[in-house]
Amino acid sequence: MEHDYGLDWIDQEALYEKTKHVFGSALKRKSEKKNPPDPFTLMAQAIIAGSSLENVLHFEVERKINKTLSNSVGLWHQHVLSLAPGWVDLGSNGGGIDLKMEPGVIEPRFGKPLVAEVKNRFNTIKASDEKEVWDTLDLAAKTHGAVAYIFQIVPKTSERYDQPWKVSGRPVKEHIRCCDGATAYDMVFKRENALKDLYEVFPLIMDDVVGDNVQIDHDIAEKMYSESIPE
Repeated sequence: MEHDYGLDWIDQEALYEKTKHVFGSALKRKSEKKNPPDPFTLMAQAIIAGSSLENVLHFEVERKINKTLSNSVGLWHQHVLSLAPGWVDLGSNGGGIDLKMEPGVIEPRFGKPLVAEVKNRFNTIKASDEKEVWDTLDLAAKTHGAVAYIFQIVPKTSERYDQPWKVSGRPVKEHIRCCDGATAYDMVFKRENALKDLYEVFPLIMDDVVGDNVQIDHDIAEKMYSESIPE
């Protein structure tokens, strides 16, 4: 860790180590031999899109990297949120739950502890799987006497929400909820705009991980955030 990220509300060394662990694994997978491309699909894509095969091949490589990294980012958020005081990362032993509050810790708003499943995007869960996830949250809430959340880091629209999670075929219950990522970070770290603060120093953290003098267009980065994440 070379940089001081200026985040006094989180263990910066632990943040760096979590980031190194998650994205170090992603970098390793990037160097591994990939499955061969589908030449028919790529040819059809080039013709229909009016693009060159070279551009289509480049896009295919970028698409595969993006898919891998999207999964990694979801895991990274889980690990980062667990650095908040009073929270525990359950890892692969959570039985469908990623995070929970430590014994004796409660969320004052509910007078109960929280448990949470972290998803990088609002549509990460297939509609056909939502009932199963809802059932898992309901069971976890009952088991721990808790309020169960789905943290949807990137929401459908750049608006904040914290509401009961409505799933087709399941009743609406106040103790089974969903919220956007900005709201989740504020709630977990007890700090306003925690996710935005983290995003602004993310290039520095990644620079420490990849060691490649990362250069980011900050205007474009700000635009991407404002179009996806609520303030």
